[in-house]
Amino acid sequence: MDFSFRKGILLRFIFFSILIYVLLILVFATLYYTTHSIGFTQYSASFESAVDFKQTIYFSIVTFHTIGFGDIHPMTDPGRLIVMIQSTLSLFYTAVFSGFLVYFVIKRPNDLFSTKNLYIRHRNDAYWLSIRLGNKGRTIIDMKSRFEAWTIVDNSRVRAFQIQREVPDLERILYYDINLDDPKHHKLREALHKAITKGLRLHMKFSFIGNDIRTGEQVAFAKYYDSSDIKFGKTFLNVYSWDANGHRKDFQWKNFERIEEMDDQLQDQFKTA
Repeated sequence: MDFSFRKGILLRFIFFSILIYVLLILVFATLYYTTHSIGFTQYSASFESAVDFKQTIYFSIVTFHTIGFGDIHPMTDPGRLIVMIQSTLSLFYTAVFSGFLVYFVIKRPNDLFSTKNLYIRHRNDAYWLSIRLGNKGRTIIDMKSRFEAWTIVDNSRVRAFQIQREVPDLERILYYDINLDDPKHHKLREALHKAITKGLRLHMKFSFIGNDIRTGEQVAFAKYYDSSDIKFGKTFLNVYSWDANGHRKDFQWKNFERIEEMDDQLQDQFKTA
């Protein structure tokens, strides 16, 4: 499994976990030492010796991991109380550490994103509403998408358009396009036209669910837009190129939001249609 995308977060988590562990060991070792609450058992070779600070650290580690070798033991009620507190705390610490470690290693990161704007594009002699999707992680398969648009009238949500459909796998880049010249999408085109020419406050949402190709984990994504996010464009700039073996190379994610401008004549044509 590829963990490179989360290496920094994972290393920081391990670092702070070790730091907290060391602090807990030292704090309880100090408590044992200052309260003089632990000593050697009568079966130990050092039975008549006093426990020094290094030995309290040893006992603190043994107690934290609930090993209990028996060479050192609590001798007073405060000592027994400290042992109970430390051993109980160690169970919670181990559970939390293990849980978060599994989360960081297995849980898919938030590496899916979409363009900040919705683009009305003109290609193949038709107008399209387009969103570009990006993925810096593992491929998403079995994707089902939904796009909906609505307005608010008298404090109530009024749906203007909705479409649900399956979309191709999302490897690195995926274009989600709705043909605005298709009669089935007439209501969406009309709503977009009013939003651009008459100031209609249009709210939109694009979402999808799919499965991580490697783990099978279900992945969900959603992005909200409104009228101010509608832009005109032509062709998106390339984010990567292909090598002779058909593999993607030279990724330039800085181009993800970049798009060629649409001719003024085509924009006016959409606005007056």
